[in-house]
Amino acid sequence: MSTPLLTFRRRDLAWATALLVLLSVVWVARGDQAQAGGAPPGGEGIAVVYVAVGTNFPDSLGVGPGGGVNGAPIIIVPTNPPLPAPTAAELVRLDPRRVVIVGGTAVVSASMEAAIGSLLPHATVERIGGANRYETNALFSQATFPVEAWASIPAAAFTAPQPATHTVEVGDTGVHNATNGFLHAPIQLPHGAEILELRVSGFDSSASFNPLAVLVRVDHNAVFEIVASVQSSGTSGQFTLSTQSITSGNEIVDNGEFSYDIATAQTQSFFARLTHVMVRYRLGVPGG
Repeated sequence: MSTPLLTFRRRDLAWATALLVLLSVVWVARGDQAQAGGAPPGGEGIAVVYVAVGTNFPDSLGVGPGGGVNGAPIIIVPTNPPLPAPTAAELVRLDPRRVVIVGGTAVVSASMEAAIGSLLPHATVERIGGANRYETNALFSQATFPVEAWASIPAAAFTAPQPATHTVEVGDTGVHNATNGFLHAPIQLPHGAEILELRVSGFDSSASFNPLAVLVRVDHNAVFEIVASVQSSGTSGQFTLSTQSITSGNEIVDNGEFSYDIATAQTQSFFARLTHVMVRYRLGVPGG
């Protein structure tokens, strides 16, 4: 009876070695994953996840367009803990950097918010919630779909040379009078808007008048604060100047407490005038 001979070619030995190395790597990776217990690696997953209550539909329905814009899933949860196991597993898998809870504490409780924060310790947990579903929906829309626009002083305000009197209503204090080339004019900005930029255009034939425009907010006692200002400097001919430097604390328009005026100086003469004064503002907060 003959004894079988086992022979290996060098190429077969190389393939066998490679297979053993691959199996070792897989085994170690599985062990590491088991040790980690499924914990998120640290906010390295999806950018944002929206969370809404699962027992009613308006908040989830309203979040839909924003989820599509931001490529974000909508995860539904009960009002109070515990988190359902499939929901918790999916949040861990997504490993979001931000979690935005849509709805007040009556629909997604503070304890549920805390449970989500504990499950995702590396995520920033925020909430968009109003007094009711309609306010919540409006706040979410503003946060997700901000609108930028310009408000301007009518061109006619800058055409009359040397206005003898120009009046502006300021709360309950009556009027301001402007003479000798100084012009005060109101500007209409939506309540709650964020002021982003002041821009002026004009003409200075001598490069020595340096027309000035100042955006101010005035309270009911005629106390004013400068929001932004811009002035030409040694410029001759047509010019356009702008600034995005807005005084801290004055960025958000509050029409309940203040009026917003444009004050201009060294203008309305033959040599120098402003032709446009514009304020850029944003309604809504980007990235919601």
